[in-house]
Amino acid sequence: MSELANPTAERYDVLVVDDQPMIIEAVRRLLATDTNVRVHGCGRAVDAVAQAIALRPAVILQDLTMPDGNGLDLVSSYRSQPSLAETSVVVLSATEDAQIKAEAFARGAADYIEKLPPLAEFVARIQHHALASRAQKQLVNAAVAVERAQWAETLIFRMVEMARLRDPTETAGHVQRVAGISKILFRAWAKAHVLTDIECNSKQALLRIAAILHDVGKVGIADAILKKPGKLDAEERATMERHAEIGGEIFFGKRSELDDPAAEVARCHHEKWDGSGYPHKLRGEEIPLFARIVAVADVYDALGSRRAYKEPWPRERIEKLFAEEAGKHFDPELSEILLANIDEVEQVRDAFPEQEIHAK
Repeated sequence: MSELANPTAERYDVLVVDDQPMIIEAVRRLLATDTNVRVHGCGRAVDAVAQAIALRPAVILQDLTMPDGNGLDLVSSYRSQPSLAETSVVVLSATEDAQIKAEAFARGAADYIEKLPPLAEFVARIQHHALASRAQKQLVNAAVAVERAQWAETLIFRMVEMARLRDPTETAGHVQRVAGISKILFRAWAKAHVLTDIECNSKQALLRIAAILHDVGKVGIADAILKKPGKLDAEERATMERHAEIGGEIFFGKRSELDDPAAEVARCHHEKWDGSGYPHKLRGEEIPLFARIVAVADVYDALGSRRAYKEPWPRERIEKLFAEEAGKHFDPELSEILLANIDEVEQVRDAFPEQEIHAK
């Protein structure tokens, strides 16, 4: 059978539990037409569950009558094992009794094959169950991935809330607006630079979280400075600026694909295109792209928001500043993108008013 005729198209394991070696060998010969299958034999019922758990096959072919055990009981045992939840259990028996078949299905068998059907039918049924096993595994993996993503998202927002509570000048909606504006800027930049949809979506997801965490380094700044009601003096300002380095250090030692972009944004979102920013006075494209994007989004939102020390700027005044600071404070391309997409940016600001943080 050619690979084209094999819908599984990847390697999978079949465990044959039967006390007759000739049956195990017959199954091996029949399935040899599928080059992707690996057939394993188990001749004792007492060993079957342990071997299945160790192997985690796509399909178990289970005989009903064995000298040291009952095949139906083994079907129940397989189905009670969490590690075999995605395995298809198929009864392989010469018994044609309808009541026994019904009992096998009641205990969790996926199929009942009478020994031994024609070659084409047998291989097709095994491949069908291998595909079902893989599909079930993919569903489980997807559910686990969603749950882990939800845990990660929750943890991230707890970190943001911790930083926000330390700094009364920051607001709950600010991080969401910065993230939303950053996504708009990146999508337009990605289109101009001909990124694929897959690459764009992947990078955009990382940018969103990195933007949300851009000021997390403020957790390392003393309350006396963070909560000072008046203007900071030069020494206090220098201490405050350390939040950029602290934010970068939080993500030191890469443990996931998020760490590098989050560190770059936290450390570099106060750098300026002309090299006059901090902490390292990086210039132009020395500044990582994500940090340049968040710098634009952060300043835009801060200028348009009310703070204890200022009223929100009108939109026209903000637009004028970005036009003037293009190539100075800000990446000129990103300043142009911001001004070209200002209506969409304002929609993001309207979508996240000052309120408690929720994952979006």
